[in-house]
Amino acid sequence: MKICNSEAMKLIKELETRKSIIVYTEENRSRVSYKEDEVKCISKYSYEDTRKEIEKIDLQIRKIKHALACANCTVMVEGFDITIGEALVYLAQLNAEYSRLDDLGEYDKLSRRITSNGVLEYTECLYDPDKVIEEQNKLYSIICKLQVAIDKANLTNLIEI
Repeated sequence: MKICNSEAMKLIKELETRKSIIVYTEENRSRVSYKEDEVKCISKYSYEDTRKEIEKIDLQIRKIKHALACANCTVMVEGFDITIGEALVYLAQLNAEYSRLDDLGEYDKLSRRITSNGVLEYTECLYDPDKVIEEQNKLYSIICKLQVAIDKANLTNLIEI
């Protein structure tokens, strides 16, 4: 069956949710408590069946993740001439740089304050905060274009699972 990368990621989330429900159910139904001289409740829980179901889900997840990993290493992101995997790393780097610039752009070029002992103290940025904001806006544009390109690659590339 062929599905796009985005569908594969959603399928992985669905399988992981199904697995967590099975594990939760196992935690709550794998034991019974009863008092002496009481009839023990019958549970439909089966250790063997639960293990088989979890193993089946884990196998599906591994196969899908492997197919995605292969696609991430080979599928090129349009307009950037890098693979999806490289683009994801690049996107994280750009977001980190954007955050750093966000901090630097908050300061005034020159500020002053009166210290606790009444002395006037100046703080001057060794860079132009307005230029930082300008660069941040350019960076934001690149981040948006890259995200759209990654999304497009994930929607148009088909993988076999």
